[in-house]
Amino acid sequence: MVKSVYNVDLSAHLAECELNFVRLCRLLPRMESGDCRAFAVGERSSVRIKVVERTPYTSLLAITQQQGSLEELNSRMSVRVYHDAGVAEVASFANCNRVLSKHSYPNRQMHQRDEKQQWNRFLGEWLEHCLDQGRSEMQVEEFTAL
Repeated sequence: MVKSVYNVDLSAHLAECELNFVRLCRLLPRMESGDCRAFAVGERSSVRIKVVERTPYTSLLAITQQQGSLEELNSRMSVRVYHDAGVAEVASFANCNRVLSKHSYPNRQMHQRDEKQQWNRFLGEWLEHCLDQGRSEMQVEEFTAL
């Protein structure tokens, strides 16, 4: 049995990252000047997007979701935004700080071959959900009290 070789579809990956950049710009319009935004999504879920690092051409965003009292559903990801290229890519997700564009499979961490693409697709779907369902912009202090 011959194993198939996995190749990264670079144009699809860049298209997803470009769409994520557009979505983030809609959710956080003052991103380049350093900003933070918190809003509710659903009954007990709140999302916070915060610029944690800023350089002339990039920003690092921390995106946190709190799910009421269900701590196991809380999630956090870091997203690197490249302003000059107009793309946004997931840098870390949950407790995984670095993932390669492609992995051999199986591997010790049990990453999928296209783990990085899956993260970026998930970010896109999640941002779309926030754009569709997000409401009642909250003060940042209210978010931390949840």
